[in-house]
Amino acid sequence: MPTVRMERAVRLLTEIFEPYRPARRPLPWAALAAAALTIAAVGAAGLALERLDNSLRDVGRGIANAAVHTGFLVGGAIAGAGARLATVTLAGRAGVGLFLGSIASRFSPWGALLYLLAPIVLFVHARQDPAFRRLGVTRPSLRASIFGVAAGASLSAHLLLSASLTLGYAVRMSHLGEYLAAAAYDIGASGLSAEWLFRGAILSRCWQRWEFWPAAGVSTALAVVRYLLDPALPSAVEVRVGAVFYTALLGVSACALRAASGSLLPGYLATVVFFLGYRLLAP
Repeated sequence: MPTVRMERAVRLLTEIFEPYRPARRPLPWAALAAAALTIAAVGAAGLALERLDNSLRDVGRGIANAAVHTGFLVGGAIAGAGARLATVTLAGRAGVGLFLGSIASRFSPWGALLYLLAPIVLFVHARQDPAFRRLGVTRPSLRASIFGVAAGASLSAHLLLSASLTLGYAVRMSHLGEYLAAAAYDIGASGLSAEWLFRGAILSRCWQRWEFWPAAGVSTALAVVRYLLDPALPSAVEVRVGAVFYTALLGVSACALRAASGSLLPGYLATVVFFLGYRLLAP
């Protein structure tokens, strides 16, 4: 039995993936462009409000931040499950949770708990639509979920050890409320949107055309660029080099977990656990 499982895992990494449908379905470019323009307009409005020197500044910042992650969810849904009203509606409902959490967290750290609405809405309702199986919205085995947690914990432990010993970073929780707010953001916004877009839609699309490793390479490279462009990432060279190294390892690990389990959840767990550790680093 172990030999059979090993052979199946190796075969997964060298075959073209064609689950549940014919391969090479064209991208709905018109729907993606319309969604991108809408999200960009909302984000631009948020940035305009942020520049105002009044009470709306924090609201504008929250709108701009939520627009990015909502764009990832909507774009991933359209690319992976098709340009259907049900697809956009579901991603939009999850986006409402992102906007609520992003705006509320500007006024109180506990407001970030509203971020948790997004994964609940997305996964509970997406599981009822067979089209979302293309993105990996399926229930994994318990073993696969444990592997996901272990992968994230291993990378997180390596990061904390390396950063503390080589760069002198402290490992501590400065404020419980702020840490929980950051954790809610990772669970409901950052980790969710990254997994949905990069290991859901993009990996699936690329894997329908190529073998696993080129598909995983494209997915991971785009995910690394996403983290490097994050304005919250410190500009220090060592931080950016570390971000490339760890987000690349995390991306490949999440892709492999998706390949082995057929589900986004193990990679999502790995991503969340990794960033829960990352949040403990302090200069």
